[in-house]
Amino acid sequence: MKRIAIAGILTECNDFTSALITEDDFERVELLRGQQMLERSDGVVGGALSELAKYPDFLPVPLLFTSTIPGGALTDQCFTKFHDEIIELTEQAGQLDGVLLLLHGAAVSVSVADIEGELLQSVRKVVGNDIPIMVTLDLHAHITEKMVSLSTALFGWETYPHMDSFTTGARAAKLIVRTINKEVSPVQVMARVPVLTSAINASTERPGPFFDLMRKAKEWESAGKCLSSSVFLVHPYIDRPEMGSGALIVTDNDPETAATMAREIAQEYWDRRQEFEPEVWKADAAIRDAISKAPSRSVLTEVADTCGGGSAGDCVAVLRALLEIDANIKAIYPVVSPHAAATAIAAGIGSEVQLSVGAEIDKKWGPPVSLTGRVLKTSDGDFMYQGGVWDGASGHMGPTAVVRVGAIDIVIATFPTYEWRDEQYRSLGLDPADYQLIVVKNPMNYFMTYSPIADNFYVIDSPGPTPATCKSLVYKLMQRPFFPFDDSIPGGPVKTF
Repeated sequence: MKRIAIAGILTECNDFTSALITEDDFERVELLRGQQMLERSDGVVGGALSELAKYPDFLPVPLLFTSTIPGGALTDQCFTKFHDEIIELTEQAGQLDGVLLLLHGAAVSVSVADIEGELLQSVRKVVGNDIPIMVTLDLHAHITEKMVSLSTALFGWETYPHMDSFTTGARAAKLIVRTINKEVSPVQVMARVPVLTSAINASTERPGPFFDLMRKAKEWESAGKCLSSSVFLVHPYIDRPEMGSGALIVTDNDPETAATMAREIAQEYWDRRQEFEPEVWKADAAIRDAISKAPSRSVLTEVADTCGGGSAGDCVAVLRALLEIDANIKAIYPVVSPHAAATAIAAGIGSEVQLSVGAEIDKKWGPPVSLTGRVLKTSDGDFMYQGGVWDGASGHMGPTAVVRVGAIDIVIATFPTYEWRDEQYRSLGLDPADYQLIVVKNPMNYFMTYSPIADNFYVIDSPGPTPATCKSLVYKLMQRPFFPFDDSIPGGPVKTF
């Protein structure tokens, strides 16, 4: 039997928020050990297991897999705990023929700039240089030279909105089988350009610059010109040296072709860099424009407060604008505000409450909003994801209240959660179609969710750690020059490794 170890730490971090990720955050979302991993039939773990199951002489050796909602950096204690457990389990696993690491690529701890590279280095020390290590990553990964040099092949997710974690796990498992069976000898090359942009114009599901780049790379792969192709738009909300976006190509022992193809994608990425910058609106202007277009339905995305990008979810710029305009427009608004949620729940359904909402967890993006409203609904905040990375998994907003102020229903949660579709709203019995103005906090999934029912979409320029354009952030470790702050790079923009 060929024995394949499987392990992973999967989350996305944000260096511009003060809300650190701890072990409790992983335990609340997903923490699987040993046999528990073998019970997964979906997600990246399920994809890897389903592919390995096709080969009777290949045996999965499950170690540990954990994932959580994005946040700030991991505490050093948190990273050390899971890192050390994975390495200890790898050492105890006996003879291994390969390793599958199911990671993200944009994870950091307070002291470690490259969690994935650090874990790869430690695994390499245990298994040696001859054992293939395949790594799955989000397409928003920060690809480092350490990650490329220590792995056999890196695989980025192919879709955004993310719908292919299962198939990406299967792709990695298939290539590790082929490699161990000596059918192929993978080599990989990454080409990177210093472009940091938000993900708003990076859909793979509708026309745009990222759509075109991914299609080109995947056409090469489908035509057999390479074993695997990945296009990466680096998560711009970490602040680490030498970040950038580009392409990684895996070929069958043909590094020259891999380099040529990767450089072509990266150069086109640079040439089209301006197309990635979005059109943005100030909150009050967007609200007034949406009101003028009544009765058509409008969606505002307060993208700077994206929980799926590491925000705490407690910025309230759009809520403040809604309350100040006071146009009696039916609106629905999400926010994370633990104390406000607890106060509303304690008061009970039907009670009038005075609340201070927002700015409880990450206080540097503006003050809270003071309001008086009526408690409409309360819940434990549990819901089920219907698709995406956590398809079929349970989500946990924690104790949650819906408070109505005029015509605005405010969903006040205790914990931040990733927005896939509208599961959070619907778990409370709220139908977004009942509102003229829908506020969301994500940079991409909103269009997939609401385009069937909404006519107008506004990307809001507001304070927060996940802004629509990186021009509002102050980077300390990522050194200039880089786009969007600089429009030319001395010596050329493309770096290959």
